Amino acid sequence: MTKKNIVTVGQIYTLLFISRISLSVIYSVLVSGIGDIWELFLPLLICIPISILLLVPVNISKKSVCMQAVEKFGKTGYFIPVLYGVYFLGSGLYALKALEHFLNIVLPDGINAGLVMGVLVAVCIYAAVKGIEAISRMAAVVLGLILLSSVIIFVYLMQGFSSENILPFEYVTFGSVADGVIFIISRMNTSAALNVLLPSTKGRLWKSAVIYSVMIFLLMCFMLVLFKGAVGDYLNVRELSVYQATEGAGTLQRLKPLFIFVTMCSLFCNISVMLFAVSESIKTVCRNAHGKVISVISGIFLIVLVLVLPENEIIFDKYIWCILAVIFTAIIPLIIKMPKLTAVFLSIFILGGCNSMQLNQRLIVQGIGIDKNDNGYKITLIVLDTENREKENSVKVIYTEGKTAEEAFGMLENQRGKKLLLSQCLFVMMDRSAVSDCKKTLSYFVDMGEMQKTANLMVTESSAESTLSTAIERLGYQSEYINVLADSKAIDQTEVHCSFIDYISSGTEKALLFPYIVVNENIKALSVKGSYLVEGAENYELMPEETVGTLILNERVTDFTDVIGDINYRIKNVKSEIIPEWKDGRLKIEFIAEVHLDKSYSKEMLKKITARIESMANMGVKKTLLKSGADVFSIGKNIRGKYPELYKNSDMRDILKNSFVEIEITCQT
Repeated sequence: MTKKNIVTVGQIYTLLFISRISLSVIYSVLVSGIGDIWELFLPLLICIPISILLLVPVNISKKSVCMQAVEKFGKTGYFIPVLYGVYFLGSGLYALKALEHFLNIVLPDGINAGLVMGVLVAVCIYAAVKGIEAISRMAAVVLGLILLSSVIIFVYLMQGFSSENILPFEYVTFGSVADGVIFIISRMNTSAALNVLLPSTKGRLWKSAVIYSVMIFLLMCFMLVLFKGAVGDYLNVRELSVYQATEGAGTLQRLKPLFIFVTMCSLFCNISVMLFAVSESIKTVCRNAHGKVISVISGIFLIVLVLVLPENEIIFDKYIWCILAVIFTAIIPLIIKMPKLTAVFLSIFILGGCNSMQLNQRLIVQGIGIDKNDNGYKITLIVLDTENREKENSVKVIYTEGKTAEEAFGMLENQRGKKLLLSQCLFVMMDRSAVSDCKKTLSYFVDMGEMQKTANLMVTESSAESTLSTAIERLGYQSEYINVLADSKAIDQTEVHCSFIDYISSGTEKALLFPYIVVNENIKALSVKGSYLVEGAENYELMPEETVGTLILNERVTDFTDVIGDINYRIKNVKSEIIPEWKDGRLKIEFIAEVHLDKSYSKEMLKKITARIESMANMGVKKTLLKSGADVFSIGKNIRGKYPELYKNSDMRDILKNSFVEIEITCQT
């Protein structure tokens, strides 16, 4: 007797819809590699036809891909269900690790993120045991909560909406669009679950697939436009771009518990579907038995993995997940359904890549130094020495000149007969002249789109050429030493860097923070002694204390070490909040910073550390904000969303110079 279909195709796609929205809400730089969320607008539109195309194999299969594999290949086919089960388990790990990162940032002190996730997974196990019908019913309730939250957010954010924030796409390049497409596809892991869920449903498969693909990506585009138009570049100055954008509209902060709850409910749907998909896959090996036991064991194993594994960027690697999403959503079902046709297609695809450029035909750049003079640019490059067979991973220094950076690199490529490979570049070091005109200096790399986005931007005290030459002689001509040079690991340093993605996402209005590099005679490394704040055509040189204080409030301090008496303390990370308020014709700015230290200290020591950090923060604010009126904290973007009329009709520099500032520092261990 054929099993009666209870769940409809529409319900399954609703589950997928909620799962995608939940991962979008907890979007962060850590789990994406995309610095500016606005870069995702064009990729979202491009992904509409890609999504429909990837779902073609799902819609032409009337049986579960796991069942087809076993029927076609016998016991050898058991490998496919197991493979799908592992993939779905990995997808659940991805979602939970992203949730862990989210909870560590948004949960109040005293609430353990691990405990919260444990409870959530327990509920997900229960839902998976109850079956897809129970998960679908819960999804309907969650969808209602999402719609309610969306209406509230829309009403509040539209008050500060400005079309000036939307255009133009200043820094969108082919590389950024490609990265965005890869990132979006990498989050299509729930789509692969359709291969084991859809065959047991009823409804119009093709129609639902098209509606889902169009609606999900258009809705995300609408969300981007709404948030970008309401709060502008404020999206780029917080770790959780979408979620924390609501801080730009003060009233929404009161609804924080509601938004956290809705996000948790959305992740519940995501993880429940993954656990159920694991059981549906592995059941095929067990002759359709023990599905509930498999769900329980999978859930327990999942939470143990989350709590044991440290937070690691490899878990969120978008390239790996993009490849896996395509393989498990489309390629494996095609191989099983039409093996001969798929083999021909893959052969053509693989053979078509034989003309790609080999690594020995490229100049693999690991570091760049740029000096600007009256005649143009002199560029120093540290590249891998691929011709040196005696020493593996050895490097060499080469030079080039030109009126522009583009011309200089072009001449180098013509002379050497090799193309530059910039994806391995760890840093770009500039002299003072080059950094004073940083937009022109770095335009070549922005247009290229190939530069590694985590590459550090640096300012050298003397010339980049002499600094790099001295450093490479002391460090040695080996590739592994370039990491030391790029990270500036030394004694008197802040270990704070403006990365290439920070530069791209900041545009021309936000100040850039560059480490100030000098060669230290006593140690084999480079040390950071200060910093430059660059805003437009003006430079502000900061002392070390002012630099650290400014960067603390800008959330750009990692692993900073300082000494009080005989005791060293280290700052691991900082969470800060900026609350501007227009009161009695004057701007009141409240900075609240939560500083996390490396270990526990006595109450007396903790008091001294707090006083020290508050002192540094006050020094930084006085020079950058009150004295210079430099908006290095992106306060203007915050005001644009909260007080649009004030922003449009006032000179922000004068407002900032005359503002009243309160700084509250809390140190935690």
